[in-house]
Amino acid sequence: MPRVVQVVGEGERKAPTTQSARRLVSGLRKRHERRRRLFPRVLLLGALVGLVASFFRAGAERAEELRTEWIGHLRPLGLVGFLELAAVCAFLAAFAVFLVRRFEPTAAGSGIPHLKAVLHRLRRLAGARLILVKFFGGISAIGAGFALGREGPTIQMGGALGRVVARWLPTSSHERQVLVAAGAGGGLAAAFNAPLAGVIFVLEEIQKNFAPGVFSATFLASVTADAVSRMLFGQTAVFRTAVIPQPPVEAVPLF
Repeated sequence: MPRVVQVVGEGERKAPTTQSARRLVSGLRKRHERRRRLFPRVLLLGALVGLVASFFRAGAERAEELRTEWIGHLRPLGLVGFLELAAVCAFLAAFAVFLVRRFEPTAAGSGIPHLKAVLHRLRRLAGARLILVKFFGGISAIGAGFALGREGPTIQMGGALGRVVARWLPTSSHERQVLVAAGAGGGLAAAFNAPLAGVIFVLEEIQKNFAPGVFSATFLASVTADAVSRMLFGQTAVFRTAVIPQPPVEAVPLF
């Protein structure tokens, strides 16, 4: 009789272990299914971010080249040329401000603080409208000579593209947030041909945690966006630096 009681007791102790194993297997199966459904969307997102970032880069570089060439033509005109330059640059700046205030106020600024607020569910994120305003407003402002770069605009447009893809295809609330974060990382990767920088930026600055699927989705989107950018612009580095000779030992105290 005591032996029977002991066997029953062991069976009672084993039952929770079996249930835990079943829950673990079920959780792993659901996670695998989510990744299998999410990764094709991330690949599509990375390709779109790479295209938009490449077009924005080309437009911004061309705007700067035109402004530089135009300044060279206006320099011989003296004061008249200066006034003409100031008037056109003021018009381009006013056009960028008009786009932001009239159509999408969340496109103001660099866009990175706004995207961080979106991922913390504090602000809303528009889709196609924000991308259009940021694209043309950013090129117009850069063409006007503003001290702006393509990092912030490309990151915000990448996050907005993540929201667009989430609206195109059925996704859960968590997956929508993952796509926004992955799009932001892909934007940075495509802007500077730096996929690892896109991943680190999202994990350290935007997301600030290793939420399920964020790391793998951001890495995949960053590599895909970088590949598209390299196919369009080549393998050359965005920032080229000259080789600096090693200073002599006598110069160490100066350093």
